[in-house]
Amino acid sequence: MTQSGIAAPSCNLYDHAIIWQPFAGIENLELTICDVDEERSIVDLLVRFAPNKTVTMHNHLAQTNMFIVQGELRMYETDGRIRETRPAGRYYRGRTDDVHSEGGGPAGAVVLYSMRCDGAHEVLEIMDDECTVQATLTMDHVRAVWKARSDHATMT
Repeated sequence: MTQSGIAAPSCNLYDHAIIWQPFAGIENLELTICDVDEERSIVDLLVRFAPNKTVTMHNHLAQTNMFIVQGELRMYETDGRIRETRPAGRYYRGRTDDVHSEGGGPAGAVVLYSMRCDGAHEVLEIMDDECTVQATLTMDHVRAVWKARSDHATMT
């Protein structure tokens, strides 16, 4: 029961209709881009994290807010310690220039991310274990994935 006395339904995301795609260079997650707002430089995407696995170290260069849809998201420091556990049903305003890793809890996680790029070209830095930048995700990369998804959707 919730504080209002209403029985809270459990969240069991029916994601069979979602086209999950791997993210090149980052293991233990799949994603689907929900929307790209070119005018305001906003990218909304769902990310599905594998259970009890972490993704590579990275740095969000754009303001990235998140809503934990299902499971639990674990945020990790650069030394591998858990910084924070974020349960389903919570909304978080992310920070830029915050090198970290993240991953799913025992049941994995599904997270809605909203990247507010504010006209910036670079979105995310992908790093190795020593926090050296290996690649930078740009709005051009996001647009290419979005276009490929949109093109695929119109063919089916």
